[in-house]
Amino acid sequence: MCSPSLSKSKREGFVLVSALLLGLVFISCAVAFAWFSRLQVKGALRERTTLESRSLARVLAQAVISALRATGSGYDSLTQPWFQPFLFPAEGLGTWGVRLTPLDDKIPMRSIFLPDGNTLRSELREMWTALWEKLEKRELSILVLDFMDRDARPRVGGAEREGHLNRLLLDMSELLLLEEMTPGLLYGEGGKLGVADYATLWSGGQINLNVAPVHVMELLPGLNRTLAENIAAYREREALRGIGSLRAVPGFPTRATPVLRNLAAFGSRYFSITIEPLDAEEMGVNVRFQIVFDKTSGGIVRWEEF
Repeated sequence: MCSPSLSKSKREGFVLVSALLLGLVFISCAVAFAWFSRLQVKGALRERTTLESRSLARVLAQAVISALRATGSGYDSLTQPWFQPFLFPAEGLGTWGVRLTPLDDKIPMRSIFLPDGNTLRSELREMWTALWEKLEKRELSILVLDFMDRDARPRVGGAEREGHLNRLLLDMSELLLLEEMTPGLLYGEGGKLGVADYATLWSGGQINLNVAPVHVMELLPGLNRTLAENIAAYREREALRGIGSLRAVPGFPTRATPVLRNLAAFGSRYFSITIEPLDAEEMGVNVRFQIVFDKTSGGIVRWEEF
């Protein structure tokens, strides 16, 4: 039988252990709450920084759009000073890099038909066929037109299926609704170019030869790889200001001028603005903005954040 003093000692020991355990629970709760509070504060600060960055990007974009619309050169070339990257220091948000780039540089997917929404523009017919031959998918040339045209009648060599859009694309990824279209074919893979490397949604209907890549220019009627490379080399030294400028390009055939007149352009209607932080880690800003706008209307048509 235990003595009263021993029982009392056990009770005191139990109370002490219980108090210690309870203390540990309180400490754990306090630490957890402190970490939770810290995460909440960090989350709030991150959200605030993101909102401030978005506001900054919008102000910068509007300033760039207004400045570009005020210029009247009649052509858009990467040799022009306003297409060079520049830095913008923002108090509290670090330094941001801004770059303006002319688009209208590829086959115009949203201007591929005449106003009836069904008839392929004659000046684009040769280039459209050459695109699919280049991709080794000539059988898709007519099918993709049926997929995008306004009516539900199949073309010769094409097909109309349930699920076809029968409207112009809102995004290039919509082409993946065709069972024959794969991500690799659309975006390229294994060093091979894809549809998106040759075609664009952001075009006024013509192709700006001051910015079009060589692989697109070589598909233009009357041109080939050598002539496309000659144009690219010439425009690095001097901007192409009109159809007459092509006569100064080495080897350019005068017979190609009439063929290109309705398809080639030297200015752009659509432009992209890239805005990104240069000291993202230091400032806690981890977002890059890619904005597309229409110079004619001044409106932003696409806003992406990465």
